[in-house]
Amino acid sequence: MSSTKAPAVFRQLADSLTSVSEKGFFYHLAKALSDILGVDHVFLAHVDPDSGVATPVACWRHGKPGEMAPYRVAGTPCEQVIARSNWCTPSGAADCFSGDARLEALSVEGYQGVAMHTVDGDCLGVLAIMHGAPLALPGFTDDVLRITAALSGAELARRVTQSSVHSRLSGKNRALRLMSRSQDLLMQTGSEQQLLQAACCLAVGVGGYTAAWISQSAPGVSPHEALKVMAMADADGEVPAWLSPMQLFITRYSAEITERALHRQQPVVIEQLMDEHLPYEVCQALMALGVEQVVALPLQCADKHYGVLTLYQQQGGALGEEELPLLKDLADEVSLGIESRRRAQTEQRIQQAVAHVAKAVSAEQGDAFLHQLTAHMAEALSAEVGFISLIDKHDVDFANTLTLYINGQREDNFAYYLPGVPCRTVLLEQECIVTEGAAVMLPGESKGALDWVSAYVGRRLNDSCGKPMGIVGVMFKAPLTEVELVRSVLQIFAARAASELERQRDEAKIRQLAYRDIGTQLPNRMDFMRHLSNQLSPAFASPLALLLLDLNHFKEINDTAGHDTGDMVLKMVAERFAACLAPGDYLARLGGDEFVVICHGADAEVAMATAQRLCASIDQPVPVDQQSFELSVSVGVTLYPHHATSALELLKFADIAMYQAKRQKLAVRNFEPWMGQVVSEKLHIAKRLALAIADRQLRLHFQPQVDLHTGELIGAEALCRWQDDELGRVSPGKFIPIAEERGMMVALGNWVIEEACRQLAQWQQQGMRLPGQLAINIAADQFEDDDLESKLLACCQRYQVAASTLSLEITESGIMVNPEKAIAMTETLKGHGLGLAIDDFGTGYSSLAYLKRFAADKIKIDISFVRDMLTSDNDRVIVATIIAMANTLGLETIAEGIEQAAQADALVAMGCRQAQGYYFDRPLAADDFAERWLG
Repeated sequence: MSSTKAPAVFRQLADSLTSVSEKGFFYHLAKALSDILGVDHVFLAHVDPDSGVATPVACWRHGKPGEMAPYRVAGTPCEQVIARSNWCTPSGAADCFSGDARLEALSVEGYQGVAMHTVDGDCLGVLAIMHGAPLALPGFTDDVLRITAALSGAELARRVTQSSVHSRLSGKNRALRLMSRSQDLLMQTGSEQQLLQAACCLAVGVGGYTAAWISQSAPGVSPHEALKVMAMADADGEVPAWLSPMQLFITRYSAEITERALHRQQPVVIEQLMDEHLPYEVCQALMALGVEQVVALPLQCADKHYGVLTLYQQQGGALGEEELPLLKDLADEVSLGIESRRRAQTEQRIQQAVAHVAKAVSAEQGDAFLHQLTAHMAEALSAEVGFISLIDKHDVDFANTLTLYINGQREDNFAYYLPGVPCRTVLLEQECIVTEGAAVMLPGESKGALDWVSAYVGRRLNDSCGKPMGIVGVMFKAPLTEVELVRSVLQIFAARAASELERQRDEAKIRQLAYRDIGTQLPNRMDFMRHLSNQLSPAFASPLALLLLDLNHFKEINDTAGHDTGDMVLKMVAERFAACLAPGDYLARLGGDEFVVICHGADAEVAMATAQRLCASIDQPVPVDQQSFELSVSVGVTLYPHHATSALELLKFADIAMYQAKRQKLAVRNFEPWMGQVVSEKLHIAKRLALAIADRQLRLHFQPQVDLHTGELIGAEALCRWQDDELGRVSPGKFIPIAEERGMMVALGNWVIEEACRQLAQWQQQGMRLPGQLAINIAADQFEDDDLESKLLACCQRYQVAASTLSLEITESGIMVNPEKAIAMTETLKGHGLGLAIDDFGTGYSSLAYLKRFAADKIKIDISFVRDMLTSDNDRVIVATIIAMANTLGLETIAEGIEQAAQADALVAMGCRQAQGYYFDRPLAADDFAERWLG
């Protein structure tokens, strides 16, 4: 040690760095530390936190510069230094880290290291001193090491940043040069092989990479197997298309990187050869060959994989953010070039084949067309066998050849067993391709006639609904190599053959089903209208009764048991209806769950008796597949010529009568003239309502909701009102049911949501605030609208209204239409802060299990219970039970329809805290409500 006093030591350290060049900075620093502290070894290393590898930047050993290879910090003293910032073991260092071969090679006994940090506090590297004997350091050692670490850390950070910037700029410039030349060069090349070679030469000659090569799978094998170098370029090679011996070794050892890119179908970038995913011997070999950076880019277009473009660079450094996307663009250009060349080649051959077949097929349709199609399909594909088979109608395990050609000759058709043969695979998987050895798989029914077959290609024939009808296929004597061509051509023929087969089948079905319902085998609507028109013609005109029947709640059977079961129920119902009719009566199915009966020569009395027999015929449950279904029917009756003289009017009036029977919960209803007037009135109201919604002619009124204890306002309910220019004031009890019947509730509900948000925003702008929440009613149809949530939130955002100022009231019956969906949607809405209440509680049939899961805040007690609770013990018990249940579930209760103080007092005594009704105030227009309650 040249000095033992601290001031002299620091001057010595400063003097040693005064005239040091940038290149020798770290070595002079290491030498100075070695001299000042009198230690055998000093080294400084940069640590990569991602790979955990330390790369020495300077090493001083026994008074002279030394070299040290990169190493992993795990299991070395550097790991302790990084973790603790300053770590020291005066003796026994080599014994403590027996796995660190460097300590043993240097005979290290004492060790002390200090971490070098960036200005952000991140560990950048390690400064360490080592000695062959136990350390005996002066008191100022820690200060010297700390100052030296700060100086070296600042310089190392500057160099790392400079190197990164330089690497990114050079990488970006390199990639930009590539892209500027790639498109023109790649598009100007001819064959695929020329394209691949041009890409490699471009990467080396223009991009400045040391070497480039493209690996592809061998023809006829999986794209993920047997990778072979198909094109290459080497900056050191004597010929552009050849690799130097060293690059051949690099290509071999980097095969694992190439295969990784192919398997993942993602670029693989190796910037640090101590990659934990690479085998150790591969890393060592590539390092020995001077490899610093490898980039492997998969070549893919759509779902097709064409190989891997691998680039190698002798100059290391991180790949810049801009460089990798540009390199991927280059790979995409190559992939697109391969795809376009292969597609053009295939399309050309397909066009030739189809043109040949189109000229050869002269028959327009029918079996002759299919025979010629099969023969010329085989000829166009140079196939020895062509065939079309249809699935057996009675046994799906068998198929029947419809047309079969072998070596250009038409052969006799035969049936064959499908399991175990390629045709079964076709039916299951759309197509089947056997490139070699297919003979052993062919059906035994061929009796050895196809034992010589080597390759088989078959494609399923689907009808327009996607259901399989049969198979079209070809077979070859030699192994198949042009798989894509055969697949493409066969697909064209399959579409044409399937079209003709379906045309033939539909033609037959049309003849069969033109006037017959396939499910019940009854006459259908077309036959009914033809029959009724004939009966009303002058030649046959005589009195008759028309009975229109509609099954009640039949949709529930389809929804719960399935449509197949529903069809079987309809078939049995049709049989019961037919059994109770008089001879000469006519029964038809109009569609869905509607039937119609014509009673010839019947008057009102006979028609009523017939209707009653029809209703009684399904009094007993209908058994289907060990299930039993309760059914009822609604019947509408019209008489000719008493009610109408045309077929359409008779059917229309019967429909009106049937609707009145459903509405009045009657089994049978005769048509009466006033019924038509009611329907016309409802239709007119529906039209006016649709216009009112579209023109925003509706209005919202607001009824206050109060605290029963204090009488203070705690919220309000928005109620829709309609004053029509033509109809005058229309009650909600009249137009709401019409909106529900006509499917207008979603449009009406959306208007209410927007108008409520607009009014809240207007009150806020006027300096008035509604306490609590504004309740709006949500119909069951709105819950079926998947956009309800987005519409609600968008409306709140548009008017700058907090979602928490709104509460949604959903009826109990509305929840039970689709309870699972309602639960999921309300949980989502609740998460946005909206309040939720169950409206008209007690009038529906909800399950307590669902009620517990429903994310409600309060239960609204229906007015029908509140109205009579003071005079009806039953209603009083119901109200008390609802309040007790709500309290148990942690829910608020609000009673509606309060009209007198005694009702309010009784509710308070039962534990209800909130209410609304005329006792407090009627629904008011927005301005009146604001003046009375918000002023």
